[in-house]
Amino acid sequence: MTHLINKLLAIVAILFVGACTTINTVPTKTTTGEPYDVFVICDNAAWQGDLSMVVCDMLEEDAIGLTRPQGYFNIVRQANSQNTSDIDLKYSNILRLNIDAINATPSTSVARNVYARPQTVVTIKAPDSATAALYIEHSAAAIRDLFESGERDASNSYYRGHHSPELINDFKAHTGFEMLIPANYYKATTADKELLWYIRDYEKKAQYIFAYSYDYTSEDELTAEWLVRTLDNRLSTIPGQLKGSYMGINEEGPAFINTVTIGDTEWIELRGWWEVNGDFMGGPYVSYTTLNRETSRLTTIVFALYSPEEGQRNPLREIEHLIYTTKPALQ
Repeated sequence: MTHLINKLLAIVAILFVGACTTINTVPTKTTTGEPYDVFVICDNAAWQGDLSMVVCDMLEEDAIGLTRPQGYFNIVRQANSQNTSDIDLKYSNILRLNIDAINATPSTSVARNVYARPQTVVTIKAPDSATAALYIEHSAAAIRDLFESGERDASNSYYRGHHSPELINDFKAHTGFEMLIPANYYKATTADKELLWYIRDYEKKAQYIFAYSYDYTSEDELTAEWLVRTLDNRLSTIPGQLKGSYMGINEEGPAFINTVTIGDTEWIELRGWWEVNGDFMGGPYVSYTTLNRETSRLTTIVFALYSPEEGQRNPLREIEHLIYTTKPALQ
């Protein structure tokens, strides 16, 4: 049985990668709704039972690392193609499920900016609902990534026109990396001169960007335990608003670790929760650490959010997308 399941997973992966194509157009309309909203186009009969449950599980599964549950995406509604309005077609994310016996095998394709911009339209074809449900279940992360990359490109495209040249240069001088720093951030001072800290304040939330570098001495420094401890030590130099309070890492939070390659640079991604010891403040963070083996230096970039009342997913994703704009600065 295990052999058959593994074989099926391999086939699904091959079908997904081989059938995934990208088409880019340039419509004049702009998208509506909120980031991470998804409109589903599917025949009503096919949308019953397992298929709808699998799609909902895929898109609305709780995102990793947030301090309050929130799905990766929001399904705003489902409709068949005959009942789809012009407003529906202006959502930034559209999932089209084409269930028809003429589809010999399940496949996925992606198109950008079809009805509006910026927009991602993912089309999944399958011969029947059961096959589609199984295919989506085993391709869930890859399908989510197609929508996620669209959100990331849209966000970073906006900030390429709304950034702070001064802070970009400051960040480059401090870290040796170029990275977009959005407008309306300001630089905060810390007791640790090696710790860079940018803040953008709102009425009910705040976004933080931290960065620091240090000498690399052993492979132990590339583990989640070491990276969390190092980040905790760095943040402890930042005092809170109450006397004796200071920032740190919440030990009860998750410590999700992953690796991601951006350009030619490999980063260790770490997700968890930060807090203010001695005060009722905290929120989610995601950090990215890379090792320059030529200089034996580790560089860590941290994106953190304080949002006690509003949703956390969108404002955190908005700043963590900036890691995809990084590249080593030219010497």
